[in-house]
Amino acid sequence: MRVFEDRYIQMLKDVEDKPYFVIAMISSGEEVGGMATPYRVGTLVEFDLIDRQGDFQFIKPKGRKRVYLETFDREAKPYLIAGCRDYADDPVEAQATADRLPELEAKILNMVTVLGPEESRGIRDVLEGVRIDLNRESYSLFLCGCLHLPPIYLQRLLESKSLAYRMDNALNLLSQRGE
Repeated sequence: MRVFEDRYIQMLKDVEDKPYFVIAMISSGEEVGGMATPYRVGTLVEFDLIDRQGDFQFIKPKGRKRVYLETFDREAKPYLIAGCRDYADDPVEAQATADRLPELEAKILNMVTVLGPEESRGIRDVLEGVRIDLNRESYSLFLCGCLHLPPIYLQRLLESKSLAYRMDNALNLLSQRGE
């Protein structure tokens, strides 16, 4: 992420001790100079270091979990502050669902075959490493984030509290695109 707006540079300074913040897509309003309102479901991210290059600051955020944005404060800081709570899949549904993660993973891997062998192998290695490190819910969200879909579709997949529903929708969206 390339950070250059004064308000976000201030945010990075404010979270120096706890390098976490939430990324949420805008549902209405203008991103710059307006009163943008985010969707209620976003992603809590963490970053390790800030790479300063001239007027820009670069960070590599890593998604940690989904959160529900309950309250907003537009006055305390130059950037929007939200009160958040965890937003996880329904645990009862998660136990009862048939697992379509391998099917979605296979479709993603099939899509990357158009790349050269080295790039394709690199993506396979990344997926293998991520699959080992993440639980099923987080891995399904990671896979959905790999899809080349319009942002609103990705937002709907993020908001889904059902692994089965998320997988069915992701696979349906891919089939509509002919992938």
